[in-house]
Amino acid sequence: MSRWFRGVTKASAPMVAEEEDRHLLQVEQALLKLLNDDIAEADKILKQQNSSYHHLGRGISSFISSMLAAEKELMKDAASILQTAENKTWEDMKTAQKSPTAFQSHIYPPGTEYLLCYARAMGGFFKLRKSFMTLDGIMDIESKYLQKRAASRRGSVASNKDAESESVKFPIGDNGASLQPISIEDEKAAIAGAAVLNGAPGSPALNRTQTSATTGSLQIPTRVESKLLDIDPASVGITSHTDIFIHSGTRLCYGILLVVFSMIENPVFNRILYIVGFKGDRERGTRYLWQAARFNNFNSAIAGIVLLAYYNGLVGFCDILPTDDMASDDISGYPRAKCHALLGDMRRRYPESKLWKMEEARMHSSNRNLGAAIKILSENSNSQMKQIALINIFELSLSAMYSQDYDLTARSWIQAAELSTWSPTLYAYLTGVAYLESYRNVRESDPTAAKAFKEKATEFLKKAPTMAGKQKVMAQNLPFDLYIVRKVQKWEERSKSWKVDLIDAIGTSPLTEMVYFWGGMKKQDEDQLQKSLDCLSWDRTSHAENFKADLDETAIHAVLRAALIRNLGRYDEAREILTTEILPHDKNAFRGHLKDDWTCPSAHYEMAALAWVEKDLDGADHKAKVIDCQEWLTKTQKWPYEWVLDSRMSIKTTTSMLTVKRHRKIMGL
Repeated sequence: MSRWFRGVTKASAPMVAEEEDRHLLQVEQALLKLLNDDIAEADKILKQQNSSYHHLGRGISSFISSMLAAEKELMKDAASILQTAENKTWEDMKTAQKSPTAFQSHIYPPGTEYLLCYARAMGGFFKLRKSFMTLDGIMDIESKYLQKRAASRRGSVASNKDAESESVKFPIGDNGASLQPISIEDEKAAIAGAAVLNGAPGSPALNRTQTSATTGSLQIPTRVESKLLDIDPASVGITSHTDIFIHSGTRLCYGILLVVFSMIENPVFNRILYIVGFKGDRERGTRYLWQAARFNNFNSAIAGIVLLAYYNGLVGFCDILPTDDMASDDISGYPRAKCHALLGDMRRRYPESKLWKMEEARMHSSNRNLGAAIKILSENSNSQMKQIALINIFELSLSAMYSQDYDLTARSWIQAAELSTWSPTLYAYLTGVAYLESYRNVRESDPTAAKAFKEKATEFLKKAPTMAGKQKVMAQNLPFDLYIVRKVQKWEERSKSWKVDLIDAIGTSPLTEMVYFWGGMKKQDEDQLQKSLDCLSWDRTSHAENFKADLDETAIHAVLRAALIRNLGRYDEAREILTTEILPHDKNAFRGHLKDDWTCPSAHYEMAALAWVEKDLDGADHKAKVIDCQEWLTKTQKWPYEWVLDSRMSIKTTTSMLTVKRHRKIMGL
């Protein structure tokens, strides 16, 4: 990589720092307008110039649109635009290195701002490695700068002036050898040095407005005034516009990569990552994202989006999260108060942004206030960006499904299908199961309405499998496509065998099953949990005795009941269901032609979740329960065979195991 900063290029027009800074500011403002739902103005600004920043801005705009919608054609367009940006930023980096009028930082080598842009524009797995190492190199420059500056203040190296003015080089050999990732020790040393500069023995305290974690309305606190966990950038000389761009942008991109890599559970893919030099670190990754989120720029806004999506989505999806006295400050867990403060800050900065209104709705859902979430999402559907409108309707559909509003659920999933081609099988299936529940509600009381709902349910459930396979990830069918095709095939075979209609061959509520898969039980209040439990009544089915005699069907029923009852706080009852109806059977009894093989491993996870919540009950053996939880998680992670939707469970087990290990370390267990 050192050759990047010494290479010779053909003659180019010299750069002027002031002009480049204006370009950067212009693009940042455009991208912030994009986030604030002013799409037309953002697009107009991004097309005004052909600087590296404008090229990257157009690429980022296209990339955000493609990722939000997960549309294949948009992804191709974004890749093409980013390739152009990659080429342009590389050329400008080389020009900046030899142009005396280009921006000169007292922290970073000339051209680092364009190297960061280059890293952000790169795509593809092998380019990702190059991007990762580039970001790591910039982080290492900062680390050494902080250590040198701190040493200078103590007088152990040189004067403060010399430390600030001395140029910093990438710590990479002349042979271009790969940079080793920054060690935790180096990072701690740099942070300790910054603390000396700040005149404090440790890192500054977090200053955020605390908000209630109850289900009431969310408070909108004042702006985040955080020095976030490590250092105050201004106190160590990170003050210029371009330096702040580099500092925040590097932490944003590097933090995302560290978090993503830390969540990959596939052992084969992990081995590949290790070979090419990737290593995830969730704690460091989230810390870098929080650091990036403290500025009033586009990097900060994206860091905020990523953090809230991570906490309210991936982490909030899990049932085993920190519960100790320090849990509210554990950024690798779910720091609820910090998330509330961050959301309030972003809502104040971007009042018209549909993205932040969506995040506010998600926060309400996480607080088991689906009514408030649905209200916000229903009023937030008219975004100028089609992709944001799609995510909004997707969130509304899920929230309606969790709240057991079958009419709104069906209408919302139909609308999602009209806006997106990403997962037509899933949209049709969820529409069908919503109509199925409406049919069951009136099956005996209103034959006319029941007939209409039955026809609609049949239409959508039969249509769902025919659209499977249209979208793929890494040449593989989507997990839910595989699940739905197999599920409907099972019902069709049963329908023929029993000589009944397709709808009457369906047993345990498939809608409640989908609520479980999407983590919706964590978002339901007591009444909604009870309503979901009522949906599992065999009396709602057409052939109850047949279903009760089928282990495959009763296992689904048992897992869903146990999960709902656990969320209602009836732990002994939930444990009794699992230990009598599923766990006594051999694991292989749940495998076979068209069987729902997810039930037995899910029962093991449910046992872990029970042990975790029971550890804090009066009279419980805390240590024994924590160990019991870890043992059940280990059994789930080491399941002897692959099963449908196991990738979703791996998200839960990975986060849960990190939580348990952290807890054991804190408690000395």
